[in-house]
Amino acid sequence: MPLRETEALVLRTYRLGEADKIVSLFTRRMGRLRAVASGASRPKSRYGSALEPMSYIRLWIFERENRDLLRINSAEIIESFFDMQKDYRQQVATQYVAEAAELFLPEREVNERAFRLILVVLRALKRTGEATRPLLYFNYWLLRLGGVLPDLESCGNCGRALGDEAGYYGEGSEQLLCANCRRAAPYQVRATTRGLERDFRGLSLDAWISAGPAAPECKELRRFLEEVVESHIGKKLVTRSLLAGDT
Repeated sequence: MPLRETEALVLRTYRLGEADKIVSLFTRRMGRLRAVASGASRPKSRYGSALEPMSYIRLWIFERENRDLLRINSAEIIESFFDMQKDYRQQVATQYVAEAAELFLPEREVNERAFRLILVVLRALKRTGEATRPLLYFNYWLLRLGGVLPDLESCGNCGRALGDEAGYYGEGSEQLLCANCRRAAPYQVRATTRGLERDFRGLSLDAWISAGPAAPECKELRRFLEEVVESHIGKKLVTRSLLAGDT
């Protein structure tokens, strides 16, 4: 059982028996995985607060042959986002990031860009208290890095350029449709909303936020991309319904 060191983001934890925890992690060197932390549920655990959800940690982990679950030897905090739990909006936003990442990212697939994306988004949430643009940025790049970002400029059915027209979608959609193909698709993404992609795709998240207040259309595009994320995951995200009133 070789001992390996890696940076990691704690996505979620689950109780295992009376004293242990199963920790869902997205690691820098090994991808997304689950590991057992023995004694982590005890009041005086040797892990301290290092295994709190969405902590950025350095850990030492045993990889056991022919076992799905690894075993954590030790962990230390690099950066904590625990204080965001005091603010409901930030708490829900971080939980959304954790849930989407856990369900969307393939197991044991190393993805350095996705790791840096999550870290950048968490830091922006912590620094600004804003949810809409960090989550829009997260959804956009999660889908793009996964190779499943829909075309925002053309109808996904007939291929016609949308131009100045709105695109339409329904629940479970993976693409936008033109007015002729929309059928029962009740929700729309206006042309001005689709144009937001050009505003931020070449910018860092910090640069985009520093450029000025969020445009009203940000929520509209974010909600469409959330729909696409759910479609590729194949299930509803528990945290998504809690995001309806954030800004």
